[in-house]
Amino acid sequence: MSHADDASMATQTPAVSRITYTEGGTWRLVRRHLLNVGLMILTLGIYRFWAITLMRQILWRRIRFDGQPLEYTGNGLEIFLGFVRVFLIILLPLGIIYTLVELILERSGQGADLNTIETVDFIYAVVVFGLWEMGRFLSWRYRISRTRWRGIRGRIELEATKYLQVAVASALMVVLSGWLLKPIVDLYRARMVINALNVGGLHGRYIGGIYRLLGLWLGIWLVYGLVGVGAVAYFFFKTATIGLSTASAQMAEAEIVLTGMTFVFAVVVFGIYLMCVYRVAFWRWICTVSNVGPVRATFHGTALGYTWLTLGNWLILIFSIGLLAPITWERKIRYLAANVTMTGVPDPAGLRQVEADDNAFGGEGLAGDFDIA
Repeated sequence: MSHADDASMATQTPAVSRITYTEGGTWRLVRRHLLNVGLMILTLGIYRFWAITLMRQILWRRIRFDGQPLEYTGNGLEIFLGFVRVFLIILLPLGIIYTLVELILERSGQGADLNTIETVDFIYAVVVFGLWEMGRFLSWRYRISRTRWRGIRGRIELEATKYLQVAVASALMVVLSGWLLKPIVDLYRARMVINALNVGGLHGRYIGGIYRLLGLWLGIWLVYGLVGVGAVAYFFFKTATIGLSTASAQMAEAEIVLTGMTFVFAVVVFGIYLMCVYRVAFWRWICTVSNVGPVRATFHGTALGYTWLTLGNWLILIFSIGLLAPITWERKIRYLAANVTMTGVPDPAGLRQVEADDNAFGGEGLAGDFDIA
C-alpha cells in the first residue's frame, strides 16, 4: 500500500475523543456540599437553588470533551424564580382543585359513585405524571442552554407547549398499558428531543425506530413475573419446612421473617438489575442511531456495571443521609467518562454561536418542585 493510500485512510478515519473527568478533590466537594446543606437548613431550603448552581459550576469545570472543559452559566436566582412561578401558577392551583373535588366527593357520601372517585384519581395521576415528564424536559432544555463548550452554547429548539402534548399522551399510554409501552414512549420522546437539539449550529439527528426495545422490555416483565411467582412459591415451601423442623414457635417465626426479608431483598435486587439491562440497552440504541453533526457516541456500559453503580449510589445516599451525595455525582460522571467514546469531533472553527434560549429561563421550576433537579 502506498503512502498516498495511507494518508487517504488517515483522513477518512474519524477523530476519536473521550469525555474525561479531571479530579479536583472529592472531599473538598463533600465539604462544600455540607456547607450548602447547612445554609439550606438556615434558609429553610431557599438556598438550595444557589447550592445546585454552585455544585454544577464546579462539576462542569472538571468535565472535559476533546480536552476542553465545559462551563455552566446558570444562576440560582433564575432557578428559584422558575420554582416560584411554577408553584404559584401550576402546582398550587392543581392541589387546590384536587382537594376541593375530594371534599365534594366526601360530602356526597354514599352518593359519590366509586367510578367517579377512581376517574378523578386517574386524571390526577396522569396530570402529575405528565408534569413530571415536563419537568424533566424543561430541566434538559435549561441545562443545555446554560452549558458552554469552547464558549459555544446549545439549545433544544422545541416549544414547551408541544412537548406538553407529548408528555400527556405519554402519561396516558404508560398508565393505561400498565407500563408495558414504556420503551415506545421513551424512544419517541428521545427522538423528539434529539431532533430538536442544536449545539453550535450542529443539529441532532435520530434515525432509528421507536419499537426496538419493546421485545426486550416485555421479556424483562415476563422474566421478573416468573421469578417473582417462583420466589413466592419457594418462600411458602420454605416456611412450611421451617415450621416442621423447628421445635420452638418463636425460633420458627424469627427464621421465617429472616427468610422473607432475604427473598424480598433478592427479588428487589434482581428487579434493579433487569431495569439496568433496559437502561443500558436504551443508551446503546440511542448512541447507535443518533448524531449531532459529525459527532457520534458509542456506549460501552454493561448491565452489571450499571447495576453496581446504581446500588452503590443508593447505599451511599441512604447510609450518609444524603451528606455524601457528591461522591455519587462523581461516580456517575466517571462511569460516563469510562463508557462513552465520541467519534467525529467537530472542528471548532466550524462552530457558530446559536441564539440564546431565553424561553429556558426558570425552566427547572418543575424539576425543582419534583426534586429531580
